Amino acid sequence: MTSLALLFLVVFALNVLPAFAPPTWMVISFVGVRHADDGNVWLVALVAAVAATAGRVVLARFARRIVAARWFSARMRDNLAHVAKAIERRKTASVLGFLLFAFSPLPSNVLFLAYGMTRAPLLLLVAPFFIGRFVSYTLAYTGGALASRWLEPELDSPIGWIYFVATQLLCLGLVYAFAKIDWRASAKARRLRWLT
Repeated sequence: MTSLALLFLVVFALNVLPAFAPPTWMVISFVGVRHADDGNVWLVALVAAVAATAGRVVLARFARRIVAARWFSARMRDNLAHVAKAIERRKTASVLGFLLFAFSPLPSNVLFLAYGMTRAPLLLLVAPFFIGRFVSYTLAYTGGALASRWLEPELDSPIGWIYFVATQLLCLGLVYAFAKIDWRASAKARRLRWLT
């Protein structure tokens, strides 16, 4: 029980961070490596998915507070409101898109930051994210458990850290670009337009 509480806290903390946190699936894979014979894959995946979802909700609410605190211009806030309306109009497509994203190992911090800035209903993102992460964490744990039986995994690599820092910087740049796109003008022109 203590190890599950620790897992919850670690996964929650990693998912609250806006950048530079190791991917949660790596943590779950590590748990699978360490507890290949004595762990409950379903329970680990459930605890991790709840913790990740809760952490990302906190991150999205943090992004909302930044927008509400007037750190963005009125034009940028209006632009993000336009995105929120588009998400709400296409709820089914949005939920399916979020679900597909959640099944992937892609970092979701950028998605939750950008989504939080739009002020669209969080449930449209949270429910598919939880389902996708539960499935992907089950696979990550199982993969880690299999790797521990077949391989002696190399858990530390300088190339991995370089890749990690580079992708986090790229993702932060994508969040900034997301906020600078003029979504209303882009929809009309059917090509990207930038706020001036």
